[in-house]
Formats: sequence, C-alpha cells, structure tokens
Amino acid sequence: MICGDIDFACTKCRLSKGRTQVVPGTGPCNSRIVFIGEAPGREEDLKGEPFVGRGGKLLDKVLEEAGSDRSEVFICNLVKCRPPNNRRPKKDEIEACSQFLKSELETVRPKVICALGQTVASNLLNRKGKMADLAKTSVSANVAGIRVKFFVAYHPAACLYQRKNIGSLKRSIQASLKAAKRKT
Repeated sequence: MICGDIDFACTKCRLSKGRTQVVPGTGPCNSRIVFIGEAPGREEDLKGEPFVGRGGKLLDKVLEEAGSDRSEVFICNLVKCRPPNNRRPKKDEIEACSQFLKSELETVRPKVICALGQTVASNLLNRKGKMADLAKTSVSANVAGIRVKFFVAYHPAACLYQRKNIGSLKRSIQASLKAAKRKT
C-alpha cells in the first residue's frame, strides 16, 4: 500500500532523467515501524517497490529471524528514484525528495524508525560519523515532526558487499531490529 503523497511524474532533480519509475514506500499505513533505506537499486527501479533485490531478500530474512516480516512494517527510501550506477544520492537530490518522505512518515506516524545505513542516519539525525559508531545509535528524535525512537542499523547491502564481515554485520542489523520491535 502506498502511504503519503508521491508525485510519480516528479522532475525536481536529475534522478528523474535516468529512472524507469518512481519507487514509493510500501507497507501498512498504520505500521509502528518504518525502515528507511538510501535509494532504489536496479531491481527496485524496474519493479517499482523498495528492497526487492538481493538486499531486500536479506532484509526479509533478517526481519523473519527477528520475529517479524515485511507485511508488518513500512519500508521506504530517502530518495524515490535510482541514482546512476547505484551511487549515493547527493544532498540536493535528498532535499528534492524530502517532502515525499515527510508525507510518508506523516501518514504512517510510526513509533520507531530504523535507518538503514550511514547516508540515512547522517541525513535524518544531522550527524556525521562512521557507520560503526552510528550503528550503535538509539535515540528519541523528532523526524518529520513526529517523536520516534530512532535506531540505526547497517544497510543489508553492506552484508552483501562485505562478505568477510557478513556475520557481524547481520548480527548488528538483527540486534537493531529486535530493539526496534521491543519499542513498539
């Protein structure tokens, strides 16, 4: 289910030129937990849904192992269009998309937000830092005017790209998800 106002014809930034389609968040509009990723990848751009590629399959598995599943949570991204070559979204692109993320969060009104990755955490908390330090973050925060418990977890793609550290990264994601679930 799509929650919030999304402009499927948006051309506010350069990302609109290379996308196949806009990728809005999906999940129950009354979810108590929202997971926010960085940006759609290739599979997400083709399908029009967040976290449906390899990283999404890993997120599904981690959710299941944490005692939850995708049908219970809302999943979205900072930006709604795929950046070229899966690069990180730039500050102006995040800003151009911020109204859509804000609309999603205002509609869902979660109790918990779990930021997946350094880019999301840094932007929403307005805090710089290494992911190893940010991943330990668990704070009460105002996000889009909503008071939430805010957790930071490694992005599932980090597990896929850092195979030698997959066990510890996966445990970090699971720990954050379990803590987030306890707060709802």
